[in-house]
Amino acid sequence: MRLSLHLLLSIVLLMGLLLFGVLLTSLWSATRDAEAYQASRAREAASSLAWAIGRFDGDSQNWLTRLPAANAEGPRLRIDEASLGRSIPLWPASAEPPPDLAVLARSPYQSADGASEGHVVAYAAPSDAAPAAYLAGMAAQALLFVLATLGWCLYVRHLMRWMRQGPLQSLARAAHGQDDGQSAELSDLLPVREALANNRREQEHVVARLQQRIAMLENEATREAVTRLPNRKTFFERFREILRGQATLASGHVLIFRQRDMAEINRRMHHEATDQWLRLSATQLQQTIREHAGPQAMLARLNGSDFVALLPGLAAQPALALSERVRRELRLRRLPLRQHEWCRWAIALGRYEAGEEVGAVMARLDNALMCAETANDDVLQMAEFAGERRMDGEYRWQDLITQALDEHRFYLEVHPRSDSAGHLLHEEARMMLRGADALPASVFMPAASRLGLAADCDIQAIRLALDTRSRQAGPLALPLAQASLAQPNFLARLKSLLDDRPAQSRHLILEIDAHSVVDYYDTVRSLCEICATLGTRIGVQRLNEQLSAIEKLHQLPLVYLKIGGGFVRSLASSPGNRQLASTIVRTAIALNIPAYACDAQDESQTALLCSLGFIVLKRLTNEDAPLDEAISHAGLHLEPIAAPEPSLLMKRQEHSEKRLSEMAGALQSHRQLQALLSHELRTPAATISAAAQSLETILAGSGQEVDSRLARIRRAVGRMIDIIDQMLSPERRDDQVMAPRLEIVDLGELAHNVCASMQADSAHPLIVRNNTPAAARCDPLLTALVLRNLVQNAIKYSPADQPVVIDAGVATAQDQQAMAWLAVSDNGPGLDEAEIDAIFEPHFRSTAHRETPGVGLGLHLAREICISQEGNLTAQARPGLGTRFLIALPASGQADQPAPAELL
Repeated sequence: MRLSLHLLLSIVLLMGLLLFGVLLTSLWSATRDAEAYQASRAREAASSLAWAIGRFDGDSQNWLTRLPAANAEGPRLRIDEASLGRSIPLWPASAEPPPDLAVLARSPYQSADGASEGHVVAYAAPSDAAPAAYLAGMAAQALLFVLATLGWCLYVRHLMRWMRQGPLQSLARAAHGQDDGQSAELSDLLPVREALANNRREQEHVVARLQQRIAMLENEATREAVTRLPNRKTFFERFREILRGQATLASGHVLIFRQRDMAEINRRMHHEATDQWLRLSATQLQQTIREHAGPQAMLARLNGSDFVALLPGLAAQPALALSERVRRELRLRRLPLRQHEWCRWAIALGRYEAGEEVGAVMARLDNALMCAETANDDVLQMAEFAGERRMDGEYRWQDLITQALDEHRFYLEVHPRSDSAGHLLHEEARMMLRGADALPASVFMPAASRLGLAADCDIQAIRLALDTRSRQAGPLALPLAQASLAQPNFLARLKSLLDDRPAQSRHLILEIDAHSVVDYYDTVRSLCEICATLGTRIGVQRLNEQLSAIEKLHQLPLVYLKIGGGFVRSLASSPGNRQLASTIVRTAIALNIPAYACDAQDESQTALLCSLGFIVLKRLTNEDAPLDEAISHAGLHLEPIAAPEPSLLMKRQEHSEKRLSEMAGALQSHRQLQALLSHELRTPAATISAAAQSLETILAGSGQEVDSRLARIRRAVGRMIDIIDQMLSPERRDDQVMAPRLEIVDLGELAHNVCASMQADSAHPLIVRNNTPAAARCDPLLTALVLRNLVQNAIKYSPADQPVVIDAGVATAQDQQAMAWLAVSDNGPGLDEAEIDAIFEPHFRSTAHRETPGVGLGLHLAREICISQEGNLTAQARPGLGTRFLIALPASGQADQPAPAELL
């Protein structure tokens, strides 16, 4: 119901209540006046009659007939004659008053002679004329009120309709900015009209400011602040829409390019100049991309250094042409950084298909961009669409490479390098990462360079190269990543590694890129000085990609220069490149070193290179040998087992007992520490175990890779808890220096169990060979710890493509007690004769392996554990052929095999 109708009804109701009250008050007043009037008339009539009676003599019979006649409309009179005791009514029989009629007046009388006396009583006249008149008046007043109210309501209705259609509607239009001036007809509404107009103007100003702010915020949220290009969020949203949207645009290409020297540009240039350069470059590139790829193409800035162009619906050939045009634009807009140096761009192009995930496409492009950075040129790098060996994202690359470094999953593929005539020049090594698929350095080193792990990988490669030179002499060329030279401690680690093995260092040739000579000349010069003192030689590769390095070559002690790639293949069609190649040959002749050329595809290119003065290198075969072949040709060279010498066995036994006596006192002080460690280690172990179980529930169905990692955590936690329970238990705490708990154990079965638990976390094949049971009396936990330590050492010091072999058996020697034995053999660098006894001393570290992590306590503790079980641990020196460690433990039965020579 409208407010006006509420007001009208309330006013009508109020007026009706007021009228009803006025009528009731008027009726009450009229009734009171009529009663007073009748009482006055009654007194007058009674007084007049009493006066008239007083003029007559005698009793009532004498003067009753002579009294004046009673008025029919007047009060009813009655004479109460007291002298005679009677009442004489003076009204006609037809006007008999009701018995309960009220007495209005009483007047005494007395006749003239006193013969009669009494009272004249006056009653009210029973008449309905007065109430009827009053009611008629009230009805007339009510009718007038109703008529007046109806008229007033009609007027108010007309007034409200006029107000709504006139001034109020005009005020509403004025509030919407369409004032027609009708509201000005009412002076009362003029302040309201002005207030609405002022409020509307203020609201318009506020809305304008808010819209401007919203537009600015939307612009900031969707565009990059400097170049005004779409930002990362806008690009990914647009890319997802395209992948899920129209079929014509659901496939296409993505072009990504990175400014590799953005940090150097920011240091050398004022930020305003840098921003201006970026804006101009972005505007020109955006115009070029829109012209060749259409209006649906988008150029966005992902971060400070990365730009990406989305080319939906563009075929391969137009995409390649556009990429080449963008590459030329970027080259034209390079900034000078150092002398003869310009800022560098890395550019990659990749294709996407409908239904793909954005993350998968960007991961392919990121891998291609890393390869482009490693190539150190602005040549377009293609991101393979399918079938390539890659990892999605930096975090997975970091996990893979870090795990490979921790678990020693690297090995070297060594290939002979010969000239076109077949003469052997040197060998060339290529580092490989062993996993589900063998990854060459060209695949994982770009990611390692970006993650800062290139130096660690190169140190591993140099260590493996030194190990190979301990088995086979001859020059071996090994490439060094440019990112390694940027690491501050790389040269110190390299020098330490080469100093420890000078005999093998003289056979190494470290290949560096020509880009490294230009970008890190001081570091390269320091590298050459280190290598010159140790006999290691330096070669320069990819000289054709950085010709400005030629001016610095005469200051470095080099052994050869090398060119390759597209430069070699373009010599036949490019006279300019032939002139550059001749310059490189003359430079090599001036330095008295050879100039090598690789990647020649046919005889004509080989002949051309030879005519220019190059030594052409034959192409390498990069076929990986299968695992079975690697195991069968592992070259373990296990020597036949010889008989033991009892005197030497007793001598070593006495030495071990003496050492055990010396350690007993020292270990006594550690028992309290054991109690503390037992408590402190159980808590985090339980926490890790509970967290691993929670992760299994949370990450259920996340894929095989996640499941394998969780399984690895479970195995590690289980081993840790078992060790804590066995080694730090209260029962063991009071034992005499880790007294073993002897049981009958089959060493072959124990070796199988240990290798099965370690194989999942190792890239090395673990092979157990036992033809007959080898039962021994030993502590299975302690023996498993010793075997695990020996296997871990074998993994640590041998290439990842070589197996670790564990042999088991039982043997006797010259009527001595039968001994069960386990032999762990690897194909690593081996030991020197002088180090056989020293390696079992506490904290001993071989000078050839100081770079390998470790504290030198594992073998010492392993031997002590074996001695505590009445056995022994020995090693066999096989320089260049690997190392073999032999665990000897008391057998539980008769032997049926000859005893190995190491059971001493």
